[in-house]
Amino acid sequence: MADEKKDKEQEPQNSEKSSEMAKEVQPAADTGAAGESEQESVDTVEDLKQQLDQMSDRYIRLMAEFDNFKKRVSRDYERLVESANEKLVGELIEVRETFERALRSSESVEECKGILEGMKLIYTKFDSVLSKNGLESFAEVGEVFDPQLHDALMKMPSEKIPEGAIAEIYESGYRLNGKVIKHARVIVSSGKETPEKT
Repeated sequence: MADEKKDKEQEPQNSEKSSEMAKEVQPAADTGAAGESEQESVDTVEDLKQQLDQMSDRYIRLMAEFDNFKKRVSRDYERLVESANEKLVGELIEVRETFERALRSSESVEECKGILEGMKLIYTKFDSVLSKNGLESFAEVGEVFDPQLHDALMKMPSEKIPEGAIAEIYESGYRLNGKVIKHARVIVSSGKETPEKT
């Protein structure tokens, strides 16, 4: 019995000791879990910041690409309009030149004075409409021949016009908004005629 009393006295002491140890161990376990939880939170926040930076960068690049796209579409549209105008004006140039030839040929006929005056008015109006829309003619007699602007039909001697200059204009050249759309067709001076030696 004495042994049983000792065992019973030790049991409460043992249970008190084990509960105290459990209390001491448990906070240590809680601290470890809290430390891991904080570390996970920090890692999660860093990951989210990194994702946010990536998405912001992607958004900025996408906006820049879209802005470039809008500018490119605008330029393409302007080119399309200009090329459409260029084709129309190119066809109207033929009408203008026909008018010009008709006026030159009918100036010598006395009977057509009334018709000639009417044609001159139509020609002047037609020419002013084309000019308002960016068409300008070029090529002058005496001007230096430029293969970028003029097509030489032939060379001929001239007493007044120096060699390499335009002696006669067969058809004027035209620019639409500064761009050459038709070269001038000209006859170029070969300078003074030199007598042939026999």
